[in-house]
Amino acid sequence: MNNNFSLAKVLPIGLMLFSFFFGAGNLIFPPTLGQMAGENLALATLGFCVSGVGFPLMGILAMATLHSDDPNELASPMSYTYGKIITILCALTIGPFFAIPRTAAVSFDTGILSLLPAGSETVGLAIYSIFFFVVTYFLAVNPSKIVDNIGKILSPMLLICLGILIFCVFTNPLGDFQPAQDIYKNAPFFKGFQEGYNTMDLLCTMLFGVATLKAIESQGVKGQKELTKMCIYAGIIAAICLTSIYAALAYAGAVSTEAFGIVANCGQLLNLISVHYMGFPGQIVLALIIFFACITTSIGLTTSISSYFSQISGGRILYQRLCLYICLFSLVVANFGLNNIIKFSIPVICMLYPIVIAIVILNVGQNIFKRDKAIFRICLTLTTVFAIFDGLRASGLDLRELDSFLTVYLPFFDIGFGWLLPCFGGIVLGYIYRIIFPSKVKTNE
Repeated sequence: MNNNFSLAKVLPIGLMLFSFFFGAGNLIFPPTLGQMAGENLALATLGFCVSGVGFPLMGILAMATLHSDDPNELASPMSYTYGKIITILCALTIGPFFAIPRTAAVSFDTGILSLLPAGSETVGLAIYSIFFFVVTYFLAVNPSKIVDNIGKILSPMLLICLGILIFCVFTNPLGDFQPAQDIYKNAPFFKGFQEGYNTMDLLCTMLFGVATLKAIESQGVKGQKELTKMCIYAGIIAAICLTSIYAALAYAGAVSTEAFGIVANCGQLLNLISVHYMGFPGQIVLALIIFFACITTSIGLTTSISSYFSQISGGRILYQRLCLYICLFSLVVANFGLNNIIKFSIPVICMLYPIVIAIVILNVGQNIFKRDKAIFRICLTLTTVFAIFDGLRASGLDLRELDSFLTVYLPFFDIGFGWLLPCFGGIVLGYIYRIIFPSKVKTNE
């Protein structure tokens, strides 16, 4: 690494990327994956990390390659309006629809629920979520250094607690791997890949990418090639951190099945593992840290999404008013409970994730695809259509005849990857179109 890319410059950016993507909500999914994957843990974890780590970092790289502070530009060869719609849907998903309410539900289920008497869960969640979003609102509309300072203190504390917990799991495992469950028996990689959607990290990249580029430029890095290199180096650091934590937590879940059985509630599983190794004091410490980590995530998402919607409204909707609307809506959604939030979010992210993956692939491969309109339009049109089918299928909607037809004739549709062949087939068809109609090809190079 030359002087322009010294470790002193790269490391802070890499750790910043890690902190962007590593939220307390992300802690709950790998242990559950481990329980379900059992003896097929390695392939399932690999799939989870590809979609939960690899593609989000590729999204940041796509923004760097495009070198634009407008996330809507990523899909502009398809249509600027299409890009704007996708960005808005992503913002709503990582905002008041699912991710922000999930921060309250995760911190409640992980730290508070076990302390309440039986039968008081509903009232407890209501009171807790009101408190949670009142704090979120007042700190979001009155941003101060306290939020950054809390994050700087709590992130290391959270990692230390996790390190202690993971050390205990590896040195004194709860049990042996159990047989794989459900789709993990036959398609562990693909099921793990799909479970990585639950982190929602890829959906954040369109908004996080701008902040990342500004942080890199503040280090004195200029020029397209230099920015891309810095993103790659920083991405490697963030990927190592994220992958290590996800793999260790998945292992903790895999060896816990023999002791606890399959635990349906993701947050409670992490709580059970923590209590087993660290006892009640450890549970309290972990609960407090996860609360503060969740509240800072909630504040960060509320501020960034309110700013985005205020910006696209041309300032007609005040930032403060958007913060209020987002907190009120998130408060209502949070009271559906963690399991229901995850359940309702699955069809939406099963639809959005393939589309954003396709957008990222097309932009990262800019030197190959040249932001060609034909390639973008054919690929994204086909991907969108079949991603919608996958989302409808994940929602449990009764489309029996269509489902049977696509299961027979479309590879991978039965395991939730009906978009895969249309996505790459669309790229091939776009190239064929360029060859047959070269005079009609228009690019946005």
